[in-house]
Amino acid sequence: LLRGYSNSAKDHFYTTDEQEYANAIANDGYVAEGPAAEVVPYQTGEVIPFYRMYSPISDDHFYTTSASERDFAISQDGYRDEGVAAYVFGSADCGSIPFYRMFNPTTGDHFYTTDSSERQRAISQDGYNDEGVAAYVIPL
Repeated sequence: LLRGYSNSAKDHFYTTDEQEYANAIANDGYVAEGPAAEVVPYQTGEVIPFYRMYSPISDDHFYTTSASERDFAISQDGYRDEGVAAYVFGSADCGSIPFYRMFNPTTGDHFYTTDSSERQRAISQDGYNDEGVAAYVIPL
């Protein structure tokens, strides 16, 4: 799962598609932040969808494993469905680690990381609220 950040949009972006990532860096103002975690690119019996949505209102990408949370974000919060970003574990399994989710109410940005120090810094210094574990991923 590749991660990029747009300072102008205050948005974190995650994708498994290298072409999409390269385009976001070259044409959409994102800065490459490199791999965020290992995920499964296709459905198997052990993993669940990690849904991706985008809000043109807040210029935010939002990811969740919950179909009901996805549907609410689309119907009530103005997000557009962008399909399945990847497949992840719904619980700690097969050596997976937490992929933490945070939200900054000032910028409207959702931020995800496996790094507990980066998570703490985002919460204590960057104005993010902790939203718990979004999914479980394979460590790099």
